[in-house]
Amino acid sequence: MNEEEASLFDVLWLLLASVTFVPIFQKIPGGSPVLGYLVAGILIGPYGLSIIHHVHGTKVIAEFGVVFLLFNIGLELSVERLSSMKKYVFGLGSAQVLMTAVAVGLVAHFVSGQPGPAAMVIGNGLALSSTAVVLQVLQERGESTSRHGRATFSVLLFQDLAVVVLLILIPLISPNSSKGEIGFRAIAEALGLDVVKAAVSITTIIAGGRLLLRPIYRKIAENQNPEIFSANTLIVILGTSLLTSGAGLSMLLGAFLAGLLLAETEFSLQVESDIAPYRGLLLGLFFTTGIMSSQLSSLLFLVVGISMALTPWLAAGGQLVSSHFELHDVRSLLPVKSEIIA
Repeated sequence: MNEEEASLFDVLWLLLASVTFVPIFQKIPGGSPVLGYLVAGILIGPYGLSIIHHVHGTKVIAEFGVVFLLFNIGLELSVERLSSMKKYVFGLGSAQVLMTAVAVGLVAHFVSGQPGPAAMVIGNGLALSSTAVVLQVLQERGESTSRHGRATFSVLLFQDLAVVVLLILIPLISPNSSKGEIGFRAIAEALGLDVVKAAVSITTIIAGGRLLLRPIYRKIAENQNPEIFSANTLIVILGTSLLTSGAGLSMLLGAFLAGLLLAETEFSLQVESDIAPYRGLLLGLFFTTGIMSSQLSSLLFLVVGISMALTPWLAAGGQLVSSHFELHDVRSLLPVKSEIIA
């Protein structure tokens, strides 16, 4: 079997496993399609039944599913709605990242005996969350537009921005760093150019999008060719993603900005319906291939899956307890006056 046939068989196995396990987990109370994709990846991956050994080629394509997901999130928002969320993004988001990083870093330093730089890296790394998993679950439950859904998305958005800063700072705290000792000047030099590049790329995307997107889509819509319309959407998504990636930012941020700008046009609903099949399938393949990367990633993904499965039951238990206390007032737990006198 040549390499092309092997790649084709890998894709077929991925699709077959997804078609088999996703419906099963959807029928389980509190289940999620994400759990089905994760279990499928564990079983057919190199650390399961070893049906698939080389997942790199498929994983590159599957990662675009996360790009489409962030683009779709942007379509559901607008620049005005995002500006109203800035207190969540920079307030709640920064608080979550800093508090979690400090807490985990202190545990790693004083309990596990890790040196300061290593504890800092561990703390900041574990302060970040999986944007793809969280947003997909929120969308499945129809909670992405709720108050807690918007707050969650704000925290995830800040985490994506924080990754850029962390990737710049981590080499500075390395023992083999060519910058020497860590200092304000070294950090400022490292951050200065990247901040300028990020600001220029984001400003270019927003200004160019507001100026060009609407007339371009109007011109294409006049031709009444759905294939060209979809192709133009793919160009916009991938183009903005590559632009932000070239500026040292996340590709997901570029896709989100593209969706945010298209949300202000009259073509947002058509664009959303066009990308829906790509987004769902590619995102599912991302979950399936992501869990095949290593034994550690398989374990982490499995922990995430178990926590997702337990969350609805814990929530139901919390509602049961709260309803119990509503029926039997908390004051009934206090001793009566006669018992106090006695």
